[in-house]
Amino acid sequence: MLANAVPFSSNHRASCTDVKGTFTINQQALYPENADFDFNACLLYIGVLWNSSVGVYDPYKKSIEILEFPQITHNPEYHLGGVAANPHDNLISIVVDAGAAFNTNGRDISGTNLLLKWDPIAKKELYRLNLTETTKGTYGGFQDVEFDSRGNVYVVGTFPASILRVESNGTVINEWYKASSTASVTRFSGLAVKDDVLLSNDNANGGRLVRFDMTQAKGTPVAVHLTPAKSISGSDAIYLPPKYNGTVLLVAINGAGVEVLRSKDGKWTEAEDLGQVSNIVAAANGGIVTATVQVGQSLFMVEEFFGDTQPGTRKEFPFVDITEEVEKLVSK
Repeated sequence: MLANAVPFSSNHRASCTDVKGTFTINQQALYPENADFDFNACLLYIGVLWNSSVGVYDPYKKSIEILEFPQITHNPEYHLGGVAANPHDNLISIVVDAGAAFNTNGRDISGTNLLLKWDPIAKKELYRLNLTETTKGTYGGFQDVEFDSRGNVYVVGTFPASILRVESNGTVINEWYKASSTASVTRFSGLAVKDDVLLSNDNANGGRLVRFDMTQAKGTPVAVHLTPAKSISGSDAIYLPPKYNGTVLLVAINGAGVEVLRSKDGKWTEAEDLGQVSNIVAAANGGIVTATVQVGQSLFMVEEFFGDTQPGTRKEFPFVDITEEVEKLVSK
């Protein structure tokens, strides 16, 4: 077993009961960078940024399990942000990045980047892949992960824009897309999938949304036309809430809130900008929104506190309910 955990019983549910209203997780130094809800086990997986661990939160019991990984957790060289439940096999993918890239805004991309696959039932790592062996240290800033129905795993890099496709159960790492820009330019930050369309947010080039065809051997970005035109520069994670069947995209804009985009046909060749949900609210407690997540049928902003001195002493972390605000924009 390659991880240490404080265990609790993860009872499987036929359906996940709704969780309504802003809630707070009380956990020393949680600092959530990203989160994903496992609709199979009804558990919330949280990337614990500075401690490089994973929080597994049961929103019904209000209990949390912390997964720690040898050579990674409490290692100051690493950050852990991207974590996602694969809907095709119910396994968990975890992105561990060399923290220097984000600490220096891409000026220093040295260090090792890893992708872990975690079995939540057996509670063990199934693989630990060294992404830097593929990149040769020439690009980095990996921070989000997605999946296709053919068993491939996609990992997005920010400095500069890149997407690695992990194929054949981790035996092949395909340099699926790499931009020609320099590493000090902040580019792609998040990933989201609808059918065979992979979406990403490009923080350069005017702050645009791009789409890729996941059936292709190599990725080619195509800009998604937004109406009205709107820059999404300064964005972090992006998310397609399951409740909207891939037609509504939530874009976390760090200093402001959540931009709500819609593609009525779900093909994402073009999209409407419906407006923004503000993060300047008391419930956020001064946090910066880095991601959004659906828990049950409700939507929440994930709040990060970058101003705290690392590794941080904060104990309370709010997840701000924006269900009604998003629905008002979608239904107008």
